[in-house]
Amino acid sequence: EKIQRANKAVLAKKKSGDHYNNKNALQPISDEENVAMERVRKPAVLFMALCVRRPEIIVTLMRVSSKEGADVLSKAVRNNMYKLAGTAAKKHGAAAIALRVSDMIQEKEIPLLLAFLDNLAQSSDNALPSQELIDACHEIQRKRLDAKGKKDARYVIPIVSGVKREELVGKLPEFVSADDRVFKAALIRMSERLGRHALVFRDEPDKENPSLNGMTLCEQMVFLHRLDFRGVGLPQKRYLEAIRNCLEEDEIFTDRVIMAALDYMSGAFLAGEDGLPLAYMRTIILTCSKHESLHSWICHVLLPRLIEGKIYTDRRQWEGWMRCAKMLENTGAAGVSSIKEAIQNLPEEQLEMYLAIRNA
Repeated sequence: EKIQRANKAVLAKKKSGDHYNNKNALQPISDEENVAMERVRKPAVLFMALCVRRPEIIVTLMRVSSKEGADVLSKAVRNNMYKLAGTAAKKHGAAAIALRVSDMIQEKEIPLLLAFLDNLAQSSDNALPSQELIDACHEIQRKRLDAKGKKDARYVIPIVSGVKREELVGKLPEFVSADDRVFKAALIRMSERLGRHALVFRDEPDKENPSLNGMTLCEQMVFLHRLDFRGVGLPQKRYLEAIRNCLEEDEIFTDRVIMAALDYMSGAFLAGEDGLPLAYMRTIILTCSKHESLHSWICHVLLPRLIEGKIYTDRRQWEGWMRCAKMLENTGAAGVSSIKEAIQNLPEEQLEMYLAIRNA
């Protein structure tokens, strides 16, 4: 209780207390908590060393650390989980120990199991998670269904960076249907080993034998837009929310990432390879509102390209195009002259429709 009061006092003094707590969830908040964590760290680490020799007592560690009021111990265990995961993986095998621990723990210890799996996936000297560990996490997910009998996406997040991109496309509905925190965590983990390729939509070297792992940020935006939400039973509202959530995370999905994804989808549309996804024009409109830096490119390149691809043959997309063009004309965005040239090249019927809307 003393530590809880001290923590509350520290957070109350911080204007962004919630942000502080979320971003530093494993760090001590107050001096009192820091002293307590230092006091329990050594015995916790010693017990972890014993757990490596006797894996059956890992459940004891997790159970005690998950008790009400054991926040200090829980933080100490989480902060040192990498030691337990790394040494246990070397002695018993990452996949084997993951399955063994999962079979022992109960509902209340799930957060610590997830932390254990997360550290197992990162314990292999920066290599991708092994196929054995990937298979183990999928087996854990199948065994540990949630209260509604559905798969819990959290169990596979640790290993998605090593999963084939083709398989990740099929798992996107699971992540989209999860809560926002889980959804965002999955996206971050998918792309964590692909930072240099964030703006790239990679081509499979051999389409008959897919070999690409993970999913770049550009690819995530493309595949989210192309998601057959109706076919997988997702509400349209959730499909649109998922894309909007990505757009709002502009430190991750930057203007350059959004530009790369929109460019790729419009190129496929112009080449006749794919139609425009339902959310496509909506995303462009949201991008216009959020990223003034892209106004010139949208005016000069994107909107004219869509006219070239005869976007006006799709009523919904055409309505979005007209709304976007009107918005940019009204803002006086750089490159508006390029839109006007594209407008003048519209078929007479579409030109009249646009002018009627613009002048309304």
